Amino acid sequence: MTISRRETLLGATGLALAGSLPAAAQRRGGDLVFAQEATVPTLDMHFSTAVATRNTAMNMYEMLVSRDERNAPIADLAEGWEESADGQTYTFRVRRGVKFHNGQEMTAHDVLASWERYQRVGVQRRVLGEVASMQAPDAATFVVKLKQRQPTFIDQISSFAVPITIHPADQKDREAGRIDPIGTGPFQFVEFVPDSHVLIRRFDGYVPNTTDPGTNGFAGRKIVHLDTVRLRLVREPGARVAGLETGELHIVEDVPTKSAERLKNRPDIQLRPLKHWWLHGAWVNHHRPPTDNLLVRRAVQTCLDMEAVMEIATDGAYDLQPGLQYPGNPYYTDAGKQFYNVADPDKAKALLRQANYRDQELVIITNSSYASMYNAAVVVTEQLRGIGMKVRMDVFDWATAIARRRERDAWNFWFTGQGTGPAVGPFTAMIDVVTPQVNQVVPDPTIDALYADLLGKPTEAERKAVFARFQERVYEQVHFLKFGDLTKVQAARSTVQGFVPYRIPRFWNVSLG
Repeated sequence: MTISRRETLLGATGLALAGSLPAAAQRRGGDLVFAQEATVPTLDMHFSTAVATRNTAMNMYEMLVSRDERNAPIADLAEGWEESADGQTYTFRVRRGVKFHNGQEMTAHDVLASWERYQRVGVQRRVLGEVASMQAPDAATFVVKLKQRQPTFIDQISSFAVPITIHPADQKDREAGRIDPIGTGPFQFVEFVPDSHVLIRRFDGYVPNTTDPGTNGFAGRKIVHLDTVRLRLVREPGARVAGLETGELHIVEDVPTKSAERLKNRPDIQLRPLKHWWLHGAWVNHHRPPTDNLLVRRAVQTCLDMEAVMEIATDGAYDLQPGLQYPGNPYYTDAGKQFYNVADPDKAKALLRQANYRDQELVIITNSSYASMYNAAVVVTEQLRGIGMKVRMDVFDWATAIARRRERDAWNFWFTGQGTGPAVGPFTAMIDVVTPQVNQVVPDPTIDALYADLLGKPTEAERKAVFARFQERVYEQVHFLKFGDLTKVQAARSTVQGFVPYRIPRFWNVSLG
């Protein structure tokens, strides 16, 4: 049933990944409303892994180097770059004539200040761990020197999982979460009302990059036709679907599977399924008892029936496979598959006896913002209680759940969706398990060494082999509980032109007909 329902949905709607319409065919003006599932915790892109933040921020901010539609690095605020013969110096040519939303011209000095801030407060500042020095010798040149050759350096800095966005130099010393929302992107900030909406409007001073004819990942030629975009928080799936049907909402980021089946033949609505949207799962805290005990962690891992979890969590919109990358990705591997979806409660009970488990409370943190995460937590809670574990499920809104994650004594399992999409390759897919990331409460020197090795290997074949060992270690030590791969169905009114589905919505080259 699971497979047939999913295949029916995907087959009937298609991916509809058409390119942007010619600018001349699109109408200028209009106020687009986009509905998202979760509240925006911050607009500081240096300090947030939240998809809800990226939905807004990546339309306001830009990077020196980003990713194209095929996930390859592409120049954005840079015109290009050169790598020295020894691979330890990168010289970026910074585009001239680019304006910040405050009217100030962007220069290499702003790039330097932004990178220095990221080194200090960036959630994934480890990507700059091999940087020995940075300088801006003039307004158009930014130079980065590495401690040693790092063949994956450009891959690392071009990911927009937690991107190194560029801000005015006077923001350099701002603390995490305290930055002014000023960027160079095609949209500029208007207002942020927590638990309600973020409003952005067309930046009329925007200078498009003319190297591409249209949308290309988070780079390319960005032309803004819309007057404003209101990113509205609509937590309830039924409310998102109702708003889409009435036309109150133009685009929604998630449509439940059953609703998608009902809507698929409506000519006024276009469904846009995106497979492998994220790894549905939970981070595991190695600090707080009882999950400080590997045998207890292994018991949980061995108990869980991932098909049952994903069926309820996603209403059938999922795939099961052990990879931390998705099939077809160059780095896909099934290493560690012996630990995945074991679904053996009797073996799990034996492991608990071996661990001398004595009714210690296990705390699950989930949230009310993402229904799939909440539903998964409910199923996991019941399965663990079924093997005799004492489980408490704490439910918060998304922003509060993120804040609670930083309290290492507050939880054992933190439910999330771990991105595998266009911005995320093997170098950032599981970086949160590497020291000093927020989800890795207790450092694992073996994981850290494997990650360093992954970044340093000169050939792709060598890096693939290291990633396989990295993935197996994640499973063997139970750093992350992967449930399955979630399929997310986006949808848009047929009056929306030029919208190309992607992991994060892009509102440039989009118009309302």
